[in-house]
Amino acid sequence: MSFSTLPNNTNERWYRDPGLRWNVFHWDVSEDLVCDLTTDDMSLLTGLQAMPAWQEFFRHPTGTLLGLYAAIFYLPSIPAAFLGDFLADRYGRRTPIIAGCFIVGVGSLLNSLASSIAMWLIGRGVIGFGGGMAKVAAPALIQEIAHPRLRPMLAACYWSFFHFGAILAAFMTFAGLYIEGDWSWRMPSMIQVIGPGTVFGVGFFLPESPRWLVKHRRENAALSVLAKYHANGYVEDELVQWEMEQIRHALAHEGSQASYLDFVKTPGNRRRLIIVLTLCVGLNWMGNGVISYYLSPVLKMVGVTRPVEITLINAGLAIWNLILALSASLSTERLGRRRLFFISGWGMLLSYSVITALSAQFSQKGVKAVGLAVIPVLFIYYGFYSIAWTPLPVMYASEILPFSLRTKGIALFTAFGTGANAFNQFVNATALSAIGWKYYLVYIGVIAAYLGIVHVLYAETRGLSIEEISKLFDKPEPEVAPEGKKGEWIAGFVVSTDASL
Repeated sequence: MSFSTLPNNTNERWYRDPGLRWNVFHWDVSEDLVCDLTTDDMSLLTGLQAMPAWQEFFRHPTGTLLGLYAAIFYLPSIPAAFLGDFLADRYGRRTPIIAGCFIVGVGSLLNSLASSIAMWLIGRGVIGFGGGMAKVAAPALIQEIAHPRLRPMLAACYWSFFHFGAILAAFMTFAGLYIEGDWSWRMPSMIQVIGPGTVFGVGFFLPESPRWLVKHRRENAALSVLAKYHANGYVEDELVQWEMEQIRHALAHEGSQASYLDFVKTPGNRRRLIIVLTLCVGLNWMGNGVISYYLSPVLKMVGVTRPVEITLINAGLAIWNLILALSASLSTERLGRRRLFFISGWGMLLSYSVITALSAQFSQKGVKAVGLAVIPVLFIYYGFYSIAWTPLPVMYASEILPFSLRTKGIALFTAFGTGANAFNQFVNATALSAIGWKYYLVYIGVIAAYLGIVHVLYAETRGLSIEEISKLFDKPEPEVAPEGKKGEWIAGFVVSTDASL
């Protein structure tokens, strides 16, 4: 039996249904935090590098120093991710989201009022710590409160919507070019305080995860949440009753306690762990880290040096990425996760190879037309990146994890991804400064390797609830063949090895 065949007291079009409209609103509140966090880290830092006032205040950073400015955002996220898991398991999914928003707001305020480089770096570290907590709980909450019909799209849109924040940051830095003095770069950070502040206030009204409520023996509260948002308050709805039974069965199967060691105890969990780690590393190791954080030096390498040109290209990339990421997010069920990963991988491999070749030609011959040709190929490359590696990693990592390991897995995703990204950004700045376009060859190899990883490890999950997805990884143990039976006994069925039968 599948959820798609069950009668359900909701309208087929979510925007015409009050319960589903609230479901989408709660998703919007959860993902809005990521918009603010990622905006500060990617598009905002890229735009700031094009501002003369920022460059002067921060002593024209390049190489190792610029890498430190990018990496300092990530390091506090590593311990914060495990704190987020503890809070999410002990006090509910909402708690680290609310606490994380408050901390991010404080960090943004420190950034905007920084009187020294040290204060600005502390502010970035504070933002990273708050984000590390919240980014563990928000994807889990979306997976666990979303109507099963909407879950894949909402979960995929979660990370895609950070491009809204990237667009805002790009245009704020563009506007900052026309503001005199330090407020040209302080203004975007000051405006950014509004986002986490809003989510902090609204976060108190988010529903708690029904899975968490059942785990903590509050089944009536869980049933109430499911009925309110998945059936407009009708408790006896067949879909709601099916969901409750699925949740009870899954939690009973998982047991009462879980630890990080559970990831290495079974073949299914080991496979999940490898997928989670490859997803979190790949998120910023597909060559996008060079473009996301160092667009300004990349463009200068091919002859684009005017601040207004760099900030407008940054804004254009954000708009382009948003369109493609959202289109892919809404197609995850129709196209499937594996197909999107493959289309994305082959497209990135080819376009990144072209970027490398054009950059090499410009470096050797200095023909501006060759350098400018890199810009449209950057858009093509990022389009292929955005159709899979923007919407899928967080979504796929959280949906393949069982409830007891979901926030633990996302904590590992955040911590290892943060560490890998911090190292990556530190190395990127140094390598770009030292060897220029030749550094792109490393990422061509990484993209090719990931095509193999996806083919071997990543299972297709479309059309399934999060409880059903677990069955793809947790296969039943082979049983012992009864005496006298010919053939191989597999999961209760005899597969004959006798050609005469």
